[in-house]
Amino acid sequence: MSADNTKTDANLDLSDRTAALLMVNKDERKLIRELLVMTLNSENGKGQIRKKLGAQYVELGENLLKALGSP
Repeated sequence: MSADNTKTDANLDLSDRTAALLMVNKDERKLIRELLVMTLNSENGKGQIRKKLGAQYVELGENLLKALGSP
C-alpha cells in the first residue's frame, strides 16, 4: 500500500486478522469499491462469498460498499 497520503485524502481504516489497522488510500478504495460492485452485482459472486465466508459477509460487503460511497 502506498504511504503517499494527503490531508484531503481521508483514509478508510480496516483491520486484518491480527486487528492491526490498515490505511487504504484513494486508489485502493477505488479498486475495493469496483471489486465489491462487480461481485455484489453478480449472483455467482455473492454465492462464492456465501460459500466461503457465510451469508453475513454478503451483508458486510454491501455495508462496506455503502461506506465507500457506492457509485
